[in-house]
Amino acid sequence: MRSKNVRKEDIETGIALLEQQIKDARHLLKHRPLNNKMHGAWNKETRSCLIKIYGPDSPNVRSIESTVGATPVWMGMPPEVAETYQASRLERSMSMLKSCIVSFKRKAGNSGRE
Repeated sequence: MRSKNVRKEDIETGIALLEQQIKDARHLLKHRPLNNKMHGAWNKETRSCLIKIYGPDSPNVRSIESTVGATPVWMGMPPEVAETYQASRLERSMSMLKSCIVSFKRKAGNSGRE
């Protein structure tokens, strides 16, 4: 998926992986307060999916890492504020994944023209 000539099957696989991560994120958000272990597992899986799709040096991988954050900045926050903060970061991650899907769909539309 890293070249300009992306196979339709690769695009479909990428979209399916990202759609599953969005579905899983919605599930986490519906069962609040967020479970830290499940949220952490979701972050790892999302990063893994993006690496499979784009490669380890992709700006998309770095974008999700900056959305998720490398350190727990919520330390010292009251628990309810920290939970709300984590949920907002998860929502931002979902938005980023949705934009990746839009990009894939555009590529799929253009792949028949190349």
